[in-house]
Amino acid sequence: MNNSQKPTAKDFIQAEELRQFIEKEVLKVLEGLIEKKETPKEKIQEIARNTLILIRPGLPINELYLNTVKLDDNCSDLASVVVLVMREYETKYARKALVEVSNLIKTKHYDQAQDLVKKVLEYKFSAN
Repeated sequence: MNNSQKPTAKDFIQAEELRQFIEKEVLKVLEGLIEKKETPKEKIQEIARNTLILIRPGLPINELYLNTVKLDDNCSDLASVVVLVMREYETKYARKALVEVSNLIKTKHYDQAQDLVKKVLEYKFSAN
């Protein structure tokens, strides 16, 4: 989606589904930490609070991905969630973007293809 396009209902639904998926995966990790009884209650609350700040309703899908990468900054236990979401991104969206770029080039929409490549690269570099 370029800057001149407004988000569509489909964009919102995809972002909302991703947000819910991330929250469920974080919850699984938190439940595991609680069961082990090795992590202080305050730390678990901090992880939950940080997740709700980073993965909040209404964020565009690209921001959700970028924020997901930050989840394990203060909690290495969330690395599995980050990896899971990044794999999903690679398989679902990065490949679609490549197909889209290819189609734009075939139809001689070079500027649009270039913009899309820039967005994919921006995401890849900001996620690392």
